[in-house]
Amino acid sequence: MKKVLIITTTAMLFAALGLLSRGGVASSEAAQETITGDWTASVKQTDRGPVLWLSLNRNRDAGRGYFQMSSDFPLQDFTGLNPNANSNVQFSLQREAGVVLFDGLFKDGRGVGDFRFTPNSGFISTMRNLGYEELTTEKLFSMTIHDVSSSFINELKSFGYDKIPVNKLIAMRIHGVSGDFIRRMQAIGYKDIPSDKLIAMRIHGVDEKFIREAEAMGYKDLPVNDLITMRIHNIDEEYVKSVQAMGYKDIPFNKLVSMRIHNVNGKFIKEMEEVGYNNIPLNKLITMRIHSIDSKFVKEMKDQGFNNLSIDDLIKLRIHGVDSDYIKRMRGSR
Repeated sequence: MKKVLIITTTAMLFAALGLLSRGGVASSEAAQETITGDWTASVKQTDRGPVLWLSLNRNRDAGRGYFQMSSDFPLQDFTGLNPNANSNVQFSLQREAGVVLFDGLFKDGRGVGDFRFTPNSGFISTMRNLGYEELTTEKLFSMTIHDVSSSFINELKSFGYDKIPVNKLIAMRIHGVSGDFIRRMQAIGYKDIPSDKLIAMRIHGVDEKFIREAEAMGYKDLPVNDLITMRIHNIDEEYVKSVQAMGYKDIPFNKLVSMRIHNVNGKFIKEMEEVGYNNIPLNKLITMRIHSIDSKFVKEMKDQGFNNLSIDDLIKLRIHGVDSDYIKRMRGSR
């Protein structure tokens, strides 16, 4: 009876300790776990200098998901790497979040082999102090690959970006959202940009050079969303100037976007002038593009005897499916 009581009491004690230190146990488990897999690599020359294009494939461990990822790294990111060794090699990628150890063969700048990732328990403790609990081994691996460090997190915090979710931290590193980029945006008046927008700006190439170009086109102090929209739809200096050259100046931003989406450009405007349509209002130009009214359609209507049609007449014809083939069929059925 005493043995049962002792065992039960001990079990309850361990259960209580488990409840008190659940986060610590989870972090300890992450620190003890590793990720293994195979890798292939090749050295490539870029405008940033030589880089290592590295592809990683995780082993299909029991109960663990499979992943494949590829990215390029400056050669100096690795310790012990000799891509021209022409022999067996061992090198590593050492970050604050952990270490990836690579074994394999490198010959003439191309390599293949196996890797093992080991998390850094000290980093896990540091992250816990920064408010990040229960980091999985997979997230620690991604943080290692993309160099998400405590100094990066603290740098973001100094700009007001506190407690950014880990997935966003990784995305920010992937797309080059740095303290320097945030500082440059603040210097030209763009402050307190949400982290999602910072990432989108980097993805679409919105930087101070592009912002100055937009200002030179007449679009000053645009919100971040509008700057991203300009990049997405390729509204650049060449496009704006082609439209302005045809007499369309001071175009409202929303109209400019609609014009670009529907391919209203200088060439289209000039073609319509050549068939007799000058100074067409912006709304009508957009509507004409939506309904596929171009110089070819106008000429077809003239060939059928429909001269001097207004823009509204052309739009009505298109809306109701009236084209040269339809007119010929109607005339042939008389």
